[in-house]
Amino acid sequence: MNRTLLIRHSLKHQRFINAYRDGFIREYTQKQSPHFFDGYDKVIVFSADEGTTAKYLKSYEIRHGETPSISQDCSPFLLEPYKDEIMHPLFEIDEDPLNQYENKLFIEWGKAAVKWYQKGTNEKIITQLVNTNQFVFPGYENVLLTYNELKQIIEDRSTYADWHIALSSINAVYAITDCSNGKNYIGSSYNKNGLLGRWSEYAATIDGGNEVFKQLLVQDSGAYLHFQYTILKVLPKDITAIEAVEIENLFKRKLQTIQFGYNHN
Repeated sequence: MNRTLLIRHSLKHQRFINAYRDGFIREYTQKQSPHFFDGYDKVIVFSADEGTTAKYLKSYEIRHGETPSISQDCSPFLLEPYKDEIMHPLFEIDEDPLNQYENKLFIEWGKAAVKWYQKGTNEKIITQLVNTNQFVFPGYENVLLTYNELKQIIEDRSTYADWHIALSSINAVYAITDCSNGKNYIGSSYNKNGLLGRWSEYAATIDGGNEVFKQLLVQDSGAYLHFQYTILKVLPKDITAIEAVEIENLFKRKLQTIQFGYNHN
């Protein structure tokens, strides 16, 4: 393990969040300073989790002297110059025994969490091993949640790490459908915490601050059990409030939610 490097990518870095979301962890990891991988033959990659824990993502072998491999559809921002970094030759490992633990294995990184890379000789304690197949984010177009499912996702960041990364990396126009009567409410997010931030408000308060839902819950305290949450349109993370509301209003007109739904304006 003395020629193995451990890396813990931070969820505070928007570039990593974007690369993770788009499926280019390898390209993101292999772009480092010129001599970063000197003395190593393998890198084991984690993402930061709650506190000082880390979730196992992938392992790569470092083939010194070979030309770096870059996916044809690699996100453009990863190909742009960044500091003094260059692409290094990281390649996936054939029949890697660690494949079965991807997104399932959690370790204690240690108190020095700011040290985002360490030698593989540093022993790590396994804190959790879960079956996360059912917890992988399904894609924005496939999000279809009940209130209880939404609340569980928001409150259990460790299990639903994929969801947190995906929902925090975008803003969106969303719909809340009352499945008891078919009425829709159209809303939008336009904040630095993305859709995750807005939906966290619903998970915490049910009504999300909306007067129409407050009134509905006064009439029927269990009305939220019929709510369904879905994404209508993904919006850029840096969208302005005015731009987001304009798109939101367009969907209100399309779906007639002021006349026949739960939108009051």
